[in-house]
Amino acid sequence: MKVYFYGPVTNRRDLEDDYDSIRKVLKRADVWLSSNTERQEVDLPAEERERAEALEQPLLETMDAIVVNGTHSDQQAGYLVAFAITTKKPTLFLYQRGTVPDLFRHLTAKAVPKWVRVVAYTDQNLERQVEAFLAGAAGVAVKEVPRIKFTLRITRSIERYLAFRTQNTKLTKADWLRQQIERLMRDDDQWRKFDGGKE
Repeated sequence: MKVYFYGPVTNRRDLEDDYDSIRKVLKRADVWLSSNTERQEVDLPAEERERAEALEQPLLETMDAIVVNGTHSDQQAGYLVAFAITTKKPTLFLYQRGTVPDLFRHLTAKAVPKWVRVVAYTDQNLERQVEAFLAGAAGVAVKEVPRIKFTLRITRSIERYLAFRTQNTKLTKADWLRQQIERLMRDDDQWRKFDGGKE
């Protein structure tokens, strides 16, 4: 799962602490995280970038979900919410309880679709709110992020087969293979008993 986290630039220490808490939850969930809130912006893997470029697709469109801290809103926060509404991206819009984000002076609650969750948070429940969003982000379960573990040696005929199977799809050969293995794992009763149903 790929998540973009946006927090407007601020010099408020309490918001910086909130940004840290949100990033901590996202990193603990082991999602690909891209964010403007770190000194060095975390970015997508090269493979994802190449795929987006090949499809002539903006990187934001490759994200599976968006998290915005809108306590101190700016134009970018408004743009991200509008983007989420038009593209139907699962989005969590957070703001500190007791504040009214500028965005909602222009947007009524009825105009916010169900895939955009607007949540007032406190220091005590911020992490839980982010965890709950990730767990149910439009039915998308938080999955384990693939890691490069070994080199797979394949024959020419396997290479041709993979090229054939991924031709005219948005999948890379590695993604297609991973999906096939995940399908085998789901259908393997012995594996599910051994693994204990862990995701």
